[in-house]
Amino acid sequence: MALTPSATHPDIVAFMSLASACLASSNILLDSAQPKDIFHFGGTSPQLADSRLYLAIQGKKTATTSWPVPDPLQWGVGDYSIILDGNGKPGALMQTVELKTCKFRDVTDDFALAEAEGSVENYKQGHREFYAEQRLREGKPLEEFGDDSQVLCERFVVVFVREDLRHHVL
Repeated sequence: MALTPSATHPDIVAFMSLASACLASSNILLDSAQPKDIFHFGGTSPQLADSRLYLAIQGKKTATTSWPVPDPLQWGVGDYSIILDGNGKPGALMQTVELKTCKFRDVTDDFALAEAEGSVENYKQGHREFYAEQRLREGKPLEEFGDDSQVLCERFVVVFVREDLRHHVL
């Protein structure tokens, strides 16, 4: 998987410029030319990043969970972030519509299902495995992730999609 580009990377600047121009025609004005976050779903798997991006584009994936909770939090409700594809290229622009922190055990079933990972059990098991793998990959001390861990639950809407990915919209 390619490294995450910075907000000043030419691909990001061009994507934000195009998104801004397209959204302006719908009376949606981006308050800043720079996204608040640039990320991909799926850890180190380009295939998983692509499949989760496609689910977001289709409106089937409308939520994501973060752990550890970023401190300080660099984005909020109403802010825009770029979802990258499996090659590290901008694929979609999303807007955060809700942020909540809670213990992992308190993540609601409807939120878990909004992550589009199948069942609530798949969501819980997948996140336990992902966070353990992430800590190992980053060479950070393993913190035990469990039911008492604070997580950030984010709901979003996709507001712009890269032209060649628009065929993934159902």
